[in-house]
Amino acid sequence: AVVSTQSTGKKIRGFWPVFDDSMGEQELTGKVDLEIEILTGEDAEEKPAGQGRNSPNQYPTLEPPNRPMTSFNFLFNPLKIFKILIWDKLKWKILTGFIILLIVALLALFIYTSPGAITTAIVNLIL
Repeated sequence: AVVSTQSTGKKIRGFWPVFDDSMGEQELTGKVDLEIEILTGEDAEEKPAGQGRNSPNQYPTLEPPNRPMTSFNFLFNPLKIFKILIWDKLKWKILTGFIILLIVALLALFIYTSPGAITTAIVNLIL
């Protein structure tokens, strides 16, 4: 069952349905954009084709797939999802917050340790 096809001579292109019948009933799970070209033996020898995108990648040339970065499973690479969803939009706010937090931590450490250092310096001067 072809949903939509365009035929030009020896080529046919269309969206072909993909069904899943593992549950006993056919369910449409997607469509494949497919182009088929029928060649004679001589034409096939003149226009060699590789498996998938392997060499020779011509007749027709297969471009790399145009997939969004978030199409991959986030469980396999959670840092990539963090980068795409959060880092690209909030990079400068995160860096500014981290620097402010670092300065506050160093200042708090200085205030916490300064009384002991001052006391030690005074005791060393007296003795």
